[in-house]
Amino acid sequence: MVAGALAAWLPLPAAAAAGDGAAAGRYRLAAAAMVPATAPASATVIASASDPVPATASAPASDAAAAQALAEGRALRDEGQLTLAAVRLREAREQAQDPALRARAAAALGATLLQARRLDAAQEALQAAEAGSTGRARAAVAIDLGSLAALRGLPERARAHWQAALADAGSDPAVAFAAGLNLARLAPAADRLAALQALLPALQAAGPGVAARRVALAEQARRLGPDGDALAHAQFDAARADAAAAGAARLEAEALDGLAALYEARGRGAEARTLNRQAEAAAARAPAASLGELGIRLAWREARLARSAGEPGQALAAWQRAVARLEAVRQDLPIDDEDGASTFRSLLEPVYLGLVEGLLAAADDAPAARQPALLRQAVDTLELVRQAEMQDYLGDRCDVDAVKGGSATVIPVGSAVLYPVALPDRLELLLDTGAGLRRARSAVAAAELRETAQRHAASLRAGRAAHRVDAGRLYDWLLRPIEPLLAAAGVDTLVVVPDGALRLVAFGALFDGQRYAIEQRAITTSVGLSMTHTGASSPRARRRVLLAGLASPGPVVDKLSPAVVTRLLGPQEASRLERQAGAARATEPGAPAAPAGAAEPAAARAEDRTRALQEALALPGVEREVEAIARIAPHVQLLDRDFTVAAFRAAAETGDYPILHVASHGVFGGSADASYVLAYDDLLTLDGLQALLRSDRFRRNPVELLSLSACETAEGDERSPLGLSGAAIKARAKSVLGSLWPVADDAAVPLMAGFYDELLRDGRSKARALQAAQVALLRQRAFAHPFYWAPFILIGNWL
Repeated sequence: MVAGALAAWLPLPAAAAAGDGAAAGRYRLAAAAMVPATAPASATVIASASDPVPATASAPASDAAAAQALAEGRALRDEGQLTLAAVRLREAREQAQDPALRARAAAALGATLLQARRLDAAQEALQAAEAGSTGRARAAVAIDLGSLAALRGLPERARAHWQAALADAGSDPAVAFAAGLNLARLAPAADRLAALQALLPALQAAGPGVAARRVALAEQARRLGPDGDALAHAQFDAARADAAAAGAARLEAEALDGLAALYEARGRGAEARTLNRQAEAAAARAPAASLGELGIRLAWREARLARSAGEPGQALAAWQRAVARLEAVRQDLPIDDEDGASTFRSLLEPVYLGLVEGLLAAADDAPAARQPALLRQAVDTLELVRQAEMQDYLGDRCDVDAVKGGSATVIPVGSAVLYPVALPDRLELLLDTGAGLRRARSAVAAAELRETAQRHAASLRAGRAAHRVDAGRLYDWLLRPIEPLLAAAGVDTLVVVPDGALRLVAFGALFDGQRYAIEQRAITTSVGLSMTHTGASSPRARRRVLLAGLASPGPVVDKLSPAVVTRLLGPQEASRLERQAGAARATEPGAPAAPAGAAEPAAARAEDRTRALQEALALPGVEREVEAIARIAPHVQLLDRDFTVAAFRAAAETGDYPILHVASHGVFGGSADASYVLAYDDLLTLDGLQALLRSDRFRRNPVELLSLSACETAEGDERSPLGLSGAAIKARAKSVLGSLWPVADDAAVPLMAGFYDELLRDGRSKARALQAAQVALLRQRAFAHPFYWAPFILIGNWL
């Protein structure tokens, strides 16, 4: 058999050839990448993690209640309702008096938390279950512990857990098969197919559930590409037949979905669509609650195949089904999939954007009266994309749900919101003025737009002289097409909702050939209008400021990892300092002998490193910045030694501060975990900021403005500007002012002073105040280059 010659050996299964069903695509959150010994009905079922809970007349009432909660929790997990399942399983664990029952509840809870990607909580529960289990039950827990280790990028630890599961499985072939299948994915790439084929005899020996095991093995084979197609096809087809004979509708749909994926991947769209429709028909016979992401996959593929077949109407209907199904289960989808990849990137974003593209295509052919409704649906879907991405960035859906707008998202007169939508062959521009949606487009491919945006951002960040060519191109693509619409609507403030590389763009620095965009109108950004409070600032926002600044860092420098130091200082300077630290470590007890002349005590060298870091991270302009703002607004000041995490918490909890201004080093990276601000004594993470500002006072009176003047986004990271928005969400702030790159004190101090002067004394909106400060700076010859004034961006409420 020739690997990859699919057409030569991959006949359409008889049932599919009969053409008696409906189906669609394949995206697997579980994907059998790591096979649990316990799995919900919505994933690949290998074996139950625990024996049925025995009901005995002598069992305490608490154990009876625990057994009931355990059964209900498992059922909820089978339905994909992971949040509710975790609640019931936690109750089962707390209520259980019998140690074996408590261990079973902990195992089920750990498996559920693992599926939800709540890894720390899953590890605690699974380790407790492991300690209270023996034999087969312990083996099942070991499989889940191995999966957890694999998700954390610890393959050898995963291997050890799975090998332990094999040792503990005893005569249970189902658990042994699950462990063997997981171990197969750790085999060298050249050996994986043989490892999978070696498991085929165990399929029959493992007892009931053969069809589910076939699907799991077939999915692993499918991931091998053309080399695994023959094995994948044979096992998916056999699983389909077994499931159909047993009346297992969902499993039949799962197997047909796998077959459809094989045909679609090899360009056999018509056959894939037939299989897809059969899978939809099988899924329709299964309980709706058990489908989970399978229903999304099916509609998603139907949309893709219909579009490829030139059927835009059917494609749009399928996209709408996919999004409706996704919204129904989104709260229970994990942030990461089984391979550790972002669920947002691999599932949510392509489904949402597919619907956006379908709606725009429908608007092209729709009567004029129907176009506004289609465009509004497109914008609403873009808002869902942005919400999902922020949840992905923060790793927490609750924070984002807490700020979703509703009626507060009305666009005020004089403002407009721009949604750029980069499609493979063009750029769509959707402009919402509050009075209605208008549409424009530019003939630039997404790849060229992204490349130009990245180049322009890098050019400005480096302060290069030749930046206007790309600034002009971006202006022509992004702003010039909507200029007539902005002028007609009298727009003085433009709010951009950027995506991807456009987040790196300082829109005020785009150039029309004569003027920068910031000279024409105020320009701010938003992570999404549904996550932005658009009400006018309350009068109290014009008053008190909590001023925190770190000109000379303290003990915090000893808590900085080499990676953090590199991000703050750059590779060359960080390397020099870490070599110095390495010399200190070389003289510690147990270290290799230091070379001659390097006998200085380790403590002294460590002190030298601390001093060097403190000097390198000093921000002498912070004192001047704090003094300048202090002259403008009533304030409480925390500078250097006074700016500890505890002092900041105490001040925030005891005062009424509509504005929090933090002038200190900070970096926002590609995730919330990689984002932080330096206080004198410790790092202030986004979660730490949330913990500081969770008091009732801030719930009643949210922060109007969080200003992070010395922070910067990670260079070249398209997601890093989300950190500024994430900081606002974590702090429950209506808006945040930050910087895309570090700026010299001589420019930052007057710009910040000018901004607060305009905002607090003259009563301008935040957007107009920032515009005035930027324009004032750019008109000074020494600071005319956008390097000095363009990085400052306002995100969120602009009023």
